[in-house]
Amino acid sequence: MNPLALPPDTRTRLLESAILHFAAKGFDGAGIREIAKGANANSALVAYHFCGKEGLYSETLKAIFSRKPCAVSELADLPPAGSPGARKAALQGFQDYIRAFVTELMSCGGSDPVDEAAMILMAREMQSPRPASAALLMEHIQPYITHLMNCLQILRPDLNEEQLFAMGVSIQGLMIHFRNSLGIIRLIRGNPAYPEDLAKVIQHHIDFSLRGLGVPEAFPQPRN
Repeated sequence: MNPLALPPDTRTRLLESAILHFAAKGFDGAGIREIAKGANANSALVAYHFCGKEGLYSETLKAIFSRKPCAVSELADLPPAGSPGARKAALQGFQDYIRAFVTELMSCGGSDPVDEAAMILMAREMQSPRPASAALLMEHIQPYITHLMNCLQILRPDLNEEQLFAMGVSIQGLMIHFRNSLGIIRLIRGNPAYPEDLAKVIQHHIDFSLRGLGVPEAFPQPRN
């Protein structure tokens, strides 16, 4: 049965309750009955409309992916490597990528418990992808992989595939670690509102990553 056959408000309540419970307890720990109870719905709806907990989990991930637009997928395509203007476009595309990705990560600021739970659930899924969710997860992250690797291949054509992959993982890790460690970072800073200036943080990620990549034109030297 197509889950869209559910009344929209009931479907929304079930999926939001599922996000909260799966984030708190994981797939194995969360029960269908408690998820349904949190949605003020009959647990039989999960079995009938979602084909059980596995189907509900899959729909929950899809709901997380669609909660906010994917800004990275809206970034401009890059010209082919070696073509006129390709390097300049890749440098701009790389900076735009980091801006879009950090903004997306930071859009879950903690004021909405469902948004925060969605971030926790996604972080867990990224760390230990469930086999049943692997294809869906790869479909979601493919635009990110494609854009970032295209930028890196143009900016560092001297690197082989393994080296480019390591660079990409390091850049992603920097941004994801910052978001996932925001609680302790705020404790260290003694500022529960940090960062007030997100643009400054984004620029740091851009500059730090470009220096690590070794892209000299990103930091023009002043003329004497």
